[in-house]
Amino acid sequence: MKFADIPNGESITSLRGARTPTMKTTEVISVDGRQAVRLPDEFRFAEEMVSVRKEGDAVILEPVKLNTWPAGFFEAIRIDDPALVRPPQGETPPAPAIESS
Repeated sequence: MKFADIPNGESITSLRGARTPTMKTTEVISVDGRQAVRLPDEFRFAEEMVSVRKEGDAVILEPVKLNTWPAGFFEAIRIDDPALVRPPQGETPPAPAIESS
């Protein structure tokens, strides 16, 4: 069986004949002059954004995880250990005089 003979949506069989459930075929479609791929249900992303990179002929999509702290994270931090008290910082130096021109 050649790659071109694999029906749309069928799992690709490895050389040993074992099913490889993490690989499926799908079609590339054109949407407003751009290419798009219909992802099978088991490949759908929970995230709203993905990164795209190319390795050789392979195009790899990976979910982009937001780089933010969970809501309420900082409010939930309570440090009651007296050893973690900020040490004295000394006197605050005077601010420099700024002359206007």
